[in-house]
Amino acid sequence: MNEHIEAQKNRYDKEALEHEEHYGDPYTQAYRDRFIRGPLFRYELKGLRVLDAMSASGVETGFLLSRGANVIGLDISPNNAQAYENKWNLPCVVRSIHETGFEDERFDAIYICGGLHHVLPVLDQTMREIYRILKPGGVFYFVEPNKDTWLNKLREIWYRKDDRFTDEEEAISYEQSLKKYLALGYEEKHVEYGGNIAYLVIGQSLALRIPMGFKKLIAQPLFILEVIFNFLPFSPKLFFAAAWQKQAG
Repeated sequence: MNEHIEAQKNRYDKEALEHEEHYGDPYTQAYRDRFIRGPLFRYELKGLRVLDAMSASGVETGFLLSRGANVIGLDISPNNAQAYENKWNLPCVVRSIHETGFEDERFDAIYICGGLHHVLPVLDQTMREIYRILKPGGVFYFVEPNKDTWLNKLREIWYRKDDRFTDEEEAISYEQSLKKYLALGYEEKHVEYGGNIAYLVIGQSLALRIPMGFKKLIAQPLFILEVIFNFLPFSPKLFFAAAWQKQAG
């Protein structure tokens, strides 16, 4: 196994319980519903076969199920996969996103929330694999931390200092690193930029070691600030969310 991928597997095996605690909580879920999922998912999911890729314990699966999707998970961590199956009573395949083992054109939609920037050493293989297992007409949804913002220099320092992150990890540029993969045979349906203080404190609470009790106290005020900052032209946009549709033929 690729050394980077093995390191990721070991990391997420160790963090499985913490990940569920921090990102399956009602405050992170409320943030994602309001600021990420609402703007991103504009198309019907009911009855579609959807892969929650790099799923962890299924933080996004509840939303997908609420939209009527038929969901399965994919995660490199056996501990995450077991937690996923225990929580949702749905299958979760233990494989890396760059080598899934699925047959061609299996899924109507694939969703990755914050995973692509963890697999940068195998990004090309990953993007081609996603295209391979997505049906023509299917939609690839993804959300990632945005490299193309003035605040990214601080994020780079954080990633270097925090031993949770490997040397290869960083935020990702939509324009420079990802958009070129539209040439595989996708149409960009839409891309949104957002994320400010609530994205950091609520949406990244595990990485920042934010106590869960503190999240409860500050979530609603930070949501109000998030709305205000998103309208200010000078405020950083810390994530992007995009939907690409695979073209037929």
